[in-house]
Amino acid sequence: MPAVYPEDLIAKRDRKDKMFRSVVKRWNVHFQTEEEVEEEAREKRREAEESKAREIYERLESEAAQDEQVKQQEIEAAKQNNDMAYNATTGSYSGAYGQTPVESEEAKNQIDAILSEKKDVFGSAMSALGQ
Repeated sequence: MPAVYPEDLIAKRDRKDKMFRSVVKRWNVHFQTEEEVEEEAREKRREAEESKAREIYERLESEAAQDEQVKQQEIEAAKQNNDMAYNATTGSYSGAYGQTPVESEEAKNQIDAILSEKKDVFGSAMSALGQ
């Protein structure tokens, strides 16, 4: 396919005059008009743009499907955590508090201090009632 370069009006006029006055030569014979060549180029550009748009659409569609799956998994996890968070004995949602063992020493010391304080108060209350 010959390269198509932009021409000014004078170059177009000169080419027409040359073709009009010359004997038909191989380089002067064009099986397609310029409009047809331009239309082909436009069609190729349009097809390239459509394929690019289609690829982008498919990529976005797959990302949306993945996001939807992640969202559904998060919702299921939240429902499961919410069901586990309900404490039937107290009738409230206390979360997962107290369901896992305490691992830090600081928290263990704090728990022991609170429990020993409660024992002292309970013991003094019982001794006051016993007298």
